[in-house]
Amino acid sequence: MTNSPHKIDFRVKQAEFSAYIRNPAEHQCPEDVRPERMQMYRELFFNNVESFLSSNFPVLRKILSATQWQQLAQEFFANHPCTSPYFSEIPEEFIVYLQNERIANPEDYPFMLELAHYEWVEMALSIAQEDTPSAQPQQITDSQQTLSLSPLAWILAYQFPVHKISPAYLPAQIPEQPTYLVVYRDTEDEVKFIELAPMSFYLLQTLQKQQSLSIANCLSTVLPDGSSEAFKKSATQALQQFIDKQLIFIR
Repeated sequence: MTNSPHKIDFRVKQAEFSAYIRNPAEHQCPEDVRPERMQMYRELFFNNVESFLSSNFPVLRKILSATQWQQLAQEFFANHPCTSPYFSEIPEEFIVYLQNERIANPEDYPFMLELAHYEWVEMALSIAQEDTPSAQPQQITDSQQTLSLSPLAWILAYQFPVHKISPAYLPAQIPEQPTYLVVYRDTEDEVKFIELAPMSFYLLQTLQKQQSLSIANCLSTVLPDGSSEAFKKSATQALQQFIDKQLIFIR
């Protein structure tokens, strides 16, 4: 049985279909589909993606004009080759696009990538599959107890204070001091954040790198040599506060 010379190559038609849906300004409408029907398909696909971006990047959406946001969403939709079929992974794909593929635009805010990453972290933690080790109150009783960082705590450092950005606060210059944050999900599945002092950031980062550490070793690592007992006590109290907030757990 011979193949018909008019047999349609499904992969070719699929490529034509998707190319037009992504960017009708640069690709022709498939000949065997009415333009109004293709426009309906395109609006359906694009509106789903745009709606998902809006819900996951609400602050970024708010500080951009409607035109800027639509252009940004359209350029992502047209140009980024998403590698995942899951809608829940679109925000991460958007971060990849901003970081690696976004063509420099003088109208872009200098903090746009950092702000988008911060908003993505909140979403990613809200759906993370890991569980916190304990929901029971824990108390420091001696310096040999072993500490571990919650698997649902992310230690972050940004050039800009991304947690403060809003339509009323749009910094144009990088501040002199970086912003240190920890974003975490507690045992009630609420995502929260804390702005950290440099020493607290170093302390949590130390636990993140070493997975588990005794209180004594933790303090000796992060405190300056010759620290007074009062300073050590203050640091231990800070550890207890992190334990109370379910950022750190006693193993």
